[in-house]
Amino acid sequence: MTLTQSLIQMPKRKLTLILIGLAVADLLGAIDSTGLNVALPRITETLDIPISVAQWIPNTYTLALVSFLIFFGKLGDKMGAKKLYLIGLVVFGLSSLVLGLVNNIYVLISFRAIQGLGTAILYTMPMAIIAHLWKEREKAFAATASAFAVGMLIGPALGGILTNLEMGNFFGWHLVFLLNVPFVLLGLFITVKYVPEVPRNTEITLDYVSVVLLLLALLVITLSFSLISHWFALLGLLLLAGLYYYQKHSNCALLDFQLFKERTFLIANLVSFMEMVLVFGMSFVLTFYLQVTLQWSPIQAGVAFLPIPLVTGIFSVIGSKVKSWKLGAVLSISLELVGLLLLRLIGLSTSYYLGILPGLILVGAGSGFLMTSVFAAIIGSAPTEKSGSASGILNTFQQVGALIGVAAISTIALEYEQAFTLLTICGVVGVCLAFFVKNQTIVSYD
Repeated sequence: MTLTQSLIQMPKRKLTLILIGLAVADLLGAIDSTGLNVALPRITETLDIPISVAQWIPNTYTLALVSFLIFFGKLGDKMGAKKLYLIGLVVFGLSSLVLGLVNNIYVLISFRAIQGLGTAILYTMPMAIIAHLWKEREKAFAATASAFAVGMLIGPALGGILTNLEMGNFFGWHLVFLLNVPFVLLGLFITVKYVPEVPRNTEITLDYVSVVLLLLALLVITLSFSLISHWFALLGLLLLAGLYYYQKHSNCALLDFQLFKERTFLIANLVSFMEMVLVFGMSFVLTFYLQVTLQWSPIQAGVAFLPIPLVTGIFSVIGSKVKSWKLGAVLSISLELVGLLLLRLIGLSTSYYLGILPGLILVGAGSGFLMTSVFAAIIGSAPTEKSGSASGILNTFQQVGALIGVAAISTIALEYEQAFTLLTICGVVGVCLAFFVKNQTIVSYD
């Protein structure tokens, strides 16, 4: 099937409405993650838990998200992207409702994992739908990236404002989760009414064993950071090796190794991985630095991060006009690295406008190119009929980067300069990789 043959012709007005429904996924993910990051120090305080326990609030979410992204990508190719997207909205919405009502740390961590399952669907199915409905995917990605940027813009501010509220046993950070519910309802309405059924492949066989192996491997590796255990790290690597061996000899492999034979698909995913390590690692350590070391309030910390999403939205539009995948990838990771280097220099007496703001602006600019140029390189270098699997792999690389970024920083590099030195090394590696991305091309698979 060629690219042109796979596209469903639809009126522009209907496509716009569909794009709004799909953009809800990026909006929800951004509001939830950024709002929770700002609220995390207050959650740690109100539940009286150490940082080593608090990190599992984002980590269980990310573990579930990462482990099921590729699986749900293939499931969407098999059962239909629209149907699975609706299921994802329901799972995300219901788990958000529960999270907005509980104070028990174990329930909180458990339902964050369930919320991660819903997010795994929300992060893969819109890309699969876009691949079937849009010929100029960069423009569609720019729209969803803008929604993500709006969510990132709203999230920190709302997280900071809401976190300060207290009503007995109901804390302001509960509202960060409850805020998801109306957006979920909007997404459900638009998807049911306007999104068409896209082509599906019922012959795809699902691989459940690999999902379990991947989940166990990532869990053990994450625990190795928390426990500073070389044995856990080795066990995790052995599980990953076992997963690779099983995949190579499985008739229904979870990972489509054919996709990785295309150099741009592999390299662009690695660049995306490095960028997520940078952004999430930086956000985690800077949030605690501002609130714990500098004694800023949650509102002040939330407002401080606002330039990132604002600039991300602007540069996602600029990135949609860059037709060279290589140029977009190099610009993306390079801008984030320079921003990181500026943030590494801040101290107790550093001015926000002269020291912190320039670094955040550059990180936001790099993120804008990531969500258009790099995403387009990854999805565009895969065949359209495998768009669900490709988007699953894309998001898996990203979320593993986010998981490692937070886990490493929260356990082995809590000192500010040490943390940013570690992140800088990852950025340099990412820049080197970006030069191996090809320029835009049409990829065909036999």
